[in-house]
Amino acid sequence: MQLPPDLKAGLDDVLGALSAGRLKASALDLSRRYRAGPGQGRLPLLQSTQDVSAYLAVRLPATYAAVHQALRQAFAALPDCLPASQLDVGAGPGTAAWAAAATWSSIEACTFVERDAEMIRLGQRLAEHAAADPLRTANWLAADLAHMRELPSHDLVTAAYVVGELSEVAQDRLVGQLWQATEDLLVLVEPGTPAGFARIRRARSQLLASGAHLAAPCPHELACPMAGGDWCHFAQRVERSALHRRTKGAELGHEDEKFSFIAASRQAALPITGRIIRHPQARSGHVRLEICGPEGLRNEVVARSEGARYRAAKGLTWGAQLPWLSPGPDDPS
Repeated sequence: MQLPPDLKAGLDDVLGALSAGRLKASALDLSRRYRAGPGQGRLPLLQSTQDVSAYLAVRLPATYAAVHQALRQAFAALPDCLPASQLDVGAGPGTAAWAAAATWSSIEACTFVERDAEMIRLGQRLAEHAAADPLRTANWLAADLAHMRELPSHDLVTAAYVVGELSEVAQDRLVGQLWQATEDLLVLVEPGTPAGFARIRRARSQLLASGAHLAAPCPHELACPMAGGDWCHFAQRVERSALHRRTKGAELGHEDEKFSFIAASRQAALPITGRIIRHPQARSGHVRLEICGPEGLRNEVVARSEGARYRAAKGLTWGAQLPWLSPGPDDPS
């Protein structure tokens, strides 16, 4: 996928005049600090204006791609969900709101909670280029989530790559606050790693205990069947700009962002029969699928002899809904 033209224009404005060499050095240093561990939050990692600029160059595109796919899955599950307002916590430069604006034209007002003053300043500069009015007129709250007792209620609430910055006790408190602030839909996104999925799975249990309905990616509200060393995650490919490639020292024109997420709603979602949880494996004469469904995890092999069902299987992608009810031969015609 590509970033929206107005977001690309904003990034060019914010980053275009910066030294590519200094930006690359800051990006490499930032990556080392992220790999070393998140500490107690984003501020110890983003230690300068140059750090924030590097974050926009190397992390914003991937974050946008992950959140956009998560929101699209929620949108497919809740076609009657038309949020008029969005609250994004740990908003960074407002990335999740850009993804939401590309998903729902119904959003009329945005509120962002972000504690880094430079991130807010650059996020506001990005928003000057936005085609969507709510991004340009968003209400920015300069606040630390760790010290907020209450969050304002909105139809759509998002938190991307935020929960993992907190202790488990603080995570549980934040998820509870986020759900309390949610009028309709809550979407949490974390890295597509075992640790990231563990946080999503913990939040999933907490939300179900609070009466939430699961919209995506789960095809059921039973106990999560992922166990042992396995974890549920997805991937979204995003095109790299020339600046993105230079900053990361990368040769490929794209990167794949792996992420885990949960979308919880106040309303029941459309039922689905299963979700493709790994890349489909197309082989000579058959397609092998890994599926999560109401009955748990299963592998399914769809042979060429199954006709229309085989043709449908060849078109499936990682994260897609299963388009049939149960295993078995399809109409050979």
